[in-house]
Amino acid sequence: MHFHTVRGWYLGLLLTLSAPLDSAAEAPPQGVVLAAEPSTFAEAKTLPDKLTGSAACDLGLGKTPDITVFQSVDVRQAIPDFCRPAEAVITQKLSLPDGSHVERSFRIVDDAPGTQLPPPPPRPRIRVRCQARRLELSVEGVPEAPPLTLEPIGIGVSSASLKFRVSRDSEARLLPLLVRDDAGARRALEEWDFLVGKGVPSRMYVRDANLPEADSVAGLAAAFERARNRVALAAGDDPEQDSPRDVLAPDLEGDRPPLKTGDPETIGEVQPPESDSTADSDLFWRQGRLCVVQQDTGKRMRCYDPAARRWGKAVAMDRSALTAWSPRMGRCGIPLGTRNVRPPESFRPELRLSPRAVLLWNRWAHEARVMELPEGGGPPRLRAPEAEELKKAMLASTGSRLLNEGRFILDEDRKQFCSVRRPLGCWSLPWDGRPEDEGGNSLSEARVSPDGRWIAYLRGPAPSKVDSDDRMLGLVVRSLEFGPYVAPREPVSTAPRLVRTDVVMEKPAWGGPVLKWNDDDRLARARIACDLGQDPRIPFELETTLTVSPYNPLDPADACHSGWVKLRQELTAPGGLKFVRRASAVTGDSRSSEGDVKVRCQPGRLSLWVEGVPGFPALSLTANMGAFGAVRWDLAPETETRLQALLARDDAPALDALDAFARLVKLNDDARVVSYGMKPDEDGHVSRMGCLATALEAISARRALADGAHPELHVSLKTDGVCAERYGMRALQQRLQAATLPLRVGAVKGKAEVIGPVRSVPRIPPERQPQLYWGDGTLCMAQQDGTNQMRCYDPAVRKWGPAVAEQDRPFPREDLLLKSQYDSGSCYPVGGRSIPISDEVRDVLPLSPRASLFADTSRGALSPEFKVIEVPEDAGPVRTRAPTVEELALAARAGGGSASLGEGRFLLHVPKNERSPWLCTAVRPWMCWKLPLESEAYSVRATMASPDGRWLSYVRIAREKPYPEELVVLPLTPIP
Repeated sequence: MHFHTVRGWYLGLLLTLSAPLDSAAEAPPQGVVLAAEPSTFAEAKTLPDKLTGSAACDLGLGKTPDITVFQSVDVRQAIPDFCRPAEAVITQKLSLPDGSHVERSFRIVDDAPGTQLPPPPPRPRIRVRCQARRLELSVEGVPEAPPLTLEPIGIGVSSASLKFRVSRDSEARLLPLLVRDDAGARRALEEWDFLVGKGVPSRMYVRDANLPEADSVAGLAAAFERARNRVALAAGDDPEQDSPRDVLAPDLEGDRPPLKTGDPETIGEVQPPESDSTADSDLFWRQGRLCVVQQDTGKRMRCYDPAARRWGKAVAMDRSALTAWSPRMGRCGIPLGTRNVRPPESFRPELRLSPRAVLLWNRWAHEARVMELPEGGGPPRLRAPEAEELKKAMLASTGSRLLNEGRFILDEDRKQFCSVRRPLGCWSLPWDGRPEDEGGNSLSEARVSPDGRWIAYLRGPAPSKVDSDDRMLGLVVRSLEFGPYVAPREPVSTAPRLVRTDVVMEKPAWGGPVLKWNDDDRLARARIACDLGQDPRIPFELETTLTVSPYNPLDPADACHSGWVKLRQELTAPGGLKFVRRASAVTGDSRSSEGDVKVRCQPGRLSLWVEGVPGFPALSLTANMGAFGAVRWDLAPETETRLQALLARDDAPALDALDAFARLVKLNDDARVVSYGMKPDEDGHVSRMGCLATALEAISARRALADGAHPELHVSLKTDGVCAERYGMRALQQRLQAATLPLRVGAVKGKAEVIGPVRSVPRIPPERQPQLYWGDGTLCMAQQDGTNQMRCYDPAVRKWGPAVAEQDRPFPREDLLLKSQYDSGSCYPVGGRSIPISDEVRDVLPLSPRASLFADTSRGALSPEFKVIEVPEDAGPVRTRAPTVEELALAARAGGGSASLGEGRFLLHVPKNERSPWLCTAVRPWMCWKLPLESEAYSVRATMASPDGRWLSYVRIAREKPYPEELVVLPLTPIP
């Protein structure tokens, strides 16, 4: 019997080795010729214990790497006492010039005649050679498999390894194979999909943005995967074996079988069997009741009536019916007639259909097969199950994993159920997901009653036994109900529907229905054909996804966001191009500040723009097409021309168009890196769109000049290089530098004093129950040793005071603390109301019981706009207004430390991903400066100014192990 096992995940070529040494060591011009997998144990045991070989490969890169192969053969003797036959384990490894390698193992068993199934076709002969500075791979013995030729394209920038492209003549030979369904084509597709998808240095899952051209090797792997899925779907197989169909395509209506489950009922605890046990189960159904063997003696049993919900009395154990229908496999295989037959690898026995037949299930391929001995003798065979025999066997059994008269089978380990007969597919079990339901519990030993009305299983571990050595698991029973269901005659694809539209992202609005906090997400998907002039046999499609989620799925008490939802829109295109937009919306409100995103496909061009924005410069990308639909995107020259024209203007329409353009581009994964403050790199990911990274910086700088907000952008602007010259970055830097006033905080340099270590960063105002705050001119800190005591430091005399009880040093103004824990995007309590706040609003600072200051970062983390949200004393609407210097100064003097400095004229602001705070003006004109409190060796946290503005306290954290944390006080002089 043959067992195929692939070990590890390698980016390399999977090949087989020949038996004789001379065949694996042919002359270098012929490369390495490897024979097919041995077909018998007798052939395998004659192979040498170890075999190595190599062939030089001249690819014209100044060096000649080798193709190397290695094989080991381990022949293991039979052990009759344990019914273990002799076997040969063959391990093969091959390394290619790009440095990739792969391993494969074969296990060939010397079973007795008549106890093994006919072996599958052996893997074919493979030839690998370098010829005319190209790497050639061919599958011999499969007539429909054309050779594959790879051409070197130089050394990779990121990995310093050799990179390949698929030659155009290989594309011409392989393309016809991708649209065929005959048996020969299926065999060829299977071999090439196996070799390329998991072999030849495929970057299908590891995108290399620094490739100088389209990644045609990954394009070939994707083409083979599409062809494999198409062939599998046409044959009624399940091409998506990793996830249930309703998880992959929740928008696929009418596909899910109508299974309902009742509430779970825990009826006791049972010790589970050993994983390798061949004994009959201690759980079985009899006459509509679940019987459990008393595990203390094994001689008595009790049965539970799920309809009456009660246990019966203990009676003598009777396993007669259980033994007669047991499908369990012993050491020598599964008893069929007078023989023991070993099932294929990955199949496990599920239900005995007759003394000569048993139902097998492959949980990985989601396939059921019947293994049987023919009545007239002969070798065992595999066949498809028949509906009537499954129905009869289920009714006659003592419980199984079959559902709905044998049409489905339960996979409790993955919490799904699957169709037994074609078309194949799996769906998740329809449990409510409530805290008391299964959730992340592991389930095992499931038994469905013969009438299909009940299911019993073990849940573990039991809550009371989590930390004990007791292996007892909870025994659970729940009801099952199947509604009317007609299986589709043809398989239904889980791929999104194909539509004709130019809208790839509708404006972020939601018409309904209203989603409650515990409702499931709503998903809408679509594919949009896009003709770029590629070969019609390689479909080029955009895919759009809209996910609508409850606004706060973890908080059922979030009343202020009633009717709100969160939207996630995604657009993906071949070549690793992806745009993602996130927004919040009120159900039924069609208003939105964003418009529809539209697309236009032309030969060699793809253009995106936002509808409703006058003068919007469309984002046009040129498609550098490679073989098999691979594409590398570059920014089209006309887009850069339009951007340069808009950047030369200072009028409001031009700035609005540039803003909308920047928001669209920042939806792209690569471009978003720049918006987080990282310097653009012309050789990095964003360079795949030309100078777009530099254009984003130029747009941000122009907006800063127009708004009067200058957060020291001139420091980080990149002014060297072709892209910087194209967008006039040096002139922009000079304008920003002239408009940015110098920082005059008044910090006395060299006077910062470390006043003690801290175990963790303490809470500061306005957080609830602050652990560090100012009071009576001293800095008070709660002791972190659990003694509930405070100590206060007097910076004027540079001395700590004695420890006192916390209640003896209360916080000065409790009304200026947050009423509850506040997170961005959640509800904020103020003035007796709960106010919805967007994700871009941060750094809350209470000014009074009815007013709070926020930092609006919708224009960028380094361009905050400070606003006051105020609740009137009457029932009037909440209003948003600009703060006044006077109210900020008053709140700072009354509190126990705050972010306010300079008599209310300045505020401390901590942007995302910054190691140190910034100092910003509280009112227009907005300006920000980075505070150089510490060197790059430290991060700064918990920055707070004293009420009188004379001191600044913070915690500095070293960026090297052991990462010590220290409390620091810095004296300040008045800010002019």
